[in-house]
Amino acid sequence: MILNRQRLKPIFKFLAWSGLFAALYAQSPLYLSNQNTYFLHGLAQAGLGDLRATDWLANTADPTPLFSALVYLTYRLTHSGFLFYVYYALLLGIYLYSLTGIMELLFGMKQKLIFTALVLGLHSAALRFGLGRIVDAEATFLLEGGLGNQRLLGQVFQPSAFGVLLILSIYLFLRQRDWRAIPPLAAAVSFHPTYLTGAALLGLGYLWMLWHEGKSLRQVSLFGGLLLTGVLPITLYTFFTFGPTNPVVFAQAQQILVNVRVPHHALILEWFNWTSGVQLGLIAIGLFLTRKTSLFPLYAIGSAGAFLLSLLQLATGNNTLALLFPWRISVILVPLGTVSLAAAWSATLPSHRWLNRAAWVLIGLLAAAGLIRFQFEVARQRNQPERPLMAYVRAHRATGQVYVTPPKMQDFRLVTGAAVFADFKSNPYRDTDVLEWYRRVEGLNRFYNAAGGATCQDITDLLRFANTNQMIMPVAKLATGCDTLQLLYQDENYALLALEEEK
Repeated sequence: MILNRQRLKPIFKFLAWSGLFAALYAQSPLYLSNQNTYFLHGLAQAGLGDLRATDWLANTADPTPLFSALVYLTYRLTHSGFLFYVYYALLLGIYLYSLTGIMELLFGMKQKLIFTALVLGLHSAALRFGLGRIVDAEATFLLEGGLGNQRLLGQVFQPSAFGVLLILSIYLFLRQRDWRAIPPLAAAVSFHPTYLTGAALLGLGYLWMLWHEGKSLRQVSLFGGLLLTGVLPITLYTFFTFGPTNPVVFAQAQQILVNVRVPHHALILEWFNWTSGVQLGLIAIGLFLTRKTSLFPLYAIGSAGAFLLSLLQLATGNNTLALLFPWRISVILVPLGTVSLAAAWSATLPSHRWLNRAAWVLIGLLAAAGLIRFQFEVARQRNQPERPLMAYVRAHRATGQVYVTPPKMQDFRLVTGAAVFADFKSNPYRDTDVLEWYRRVEGLNRFYNAAGGATCQDITDLLRFANTNQMIMPVAKLATGCDTLQLLYQDENYALLALEEEK
């Protein structure tokens, strides 16, 4: 019995810290932001509303099939989203465990509790709120995010959160120098293929370290072969599913993705600002602090590779390279720099009981602040002006019905379970589908962004363009006296119209 308790103790400890981290980090309530894109395929296949049968986007090629499988199984078995919060809490626990483990290997950890409190504070919702409101909205994820408005963590559970497995891979490699570093790296890429470039740089670092430390060519080659085998399935899937259908269409699709859909991620001149300079400074600090440690080769190769590839993209303007996001590895490098600084500073503190007590008080206060922040987020979501309309559609939707919505009404699908003609937030990735998505969004933008109110003919033309008969209209643009249109629902913000069938 004692032996069993000893074996279970690390698990309970991990779960406890995961729960504390989840509380103070403060996830947002389901379903928001990128979840409307990445949950769509899985929830549609699991039977949410009428999405599987009717929604165009839900039936395009899936860019993250492993994540969609997780969403499908979870919703199919539970018909609840609660486990998605649990999954994210476990990933947060892996993140904390891995960062703490790396710092222990590099520097030792005489003040582990104080260091942990610092790490949690640097990742807390309270600090993000302060940075975003007091400093600049761009600074919200300043100390934990990466370049190009990308990050491992974030306020919603999504495929990018599995990037924490890359940090776990680094920790296992530094500790073991063997194949155990490969499965988490392969899993991170499999859940989110945009980590492929960063994983390749880490892989190069692993191989260089093994060779430099005296491993034989056979051992290095075997490790490289296992690494390649781990990432090959998702690499082949991505290439054959989203590769060019023809060069012209592929180039047009990439142009749309880079310049219209994700310029804030893909164009260096678009996203580079003062926060990027601070984050580059954190990477430089990390390089300096780890210069005499086993982490330095990985850190240096990742930093140098990302820097050179980013310069190449900037010089050439190549859209393919832009969409490979060579700077994405910064989502690992920036937190490592931040945490290295926290480890170095905590090592200078004296060992006093009151410091440990203060650390626990800080963790408790941050957890309380995170829980309060979650409640505010829930209330804010419930009070969104479109929520009453969505509740009506969810209760009255008909099988086979497709709705035309304002292009920025991104939550509509997953809240109502109803199919949408198109929205700006959620896009496909196969080149021909990207062109079709762009055609649809452009049509919506022309209508919803037009100055003044809409005429009856404008509404009719849009519904015919979308080949459907129901649409959402902001009340401010609502046309009156339309004989061919039926008003199904109206509140102070939105109206739901139906095009009556011609007799």
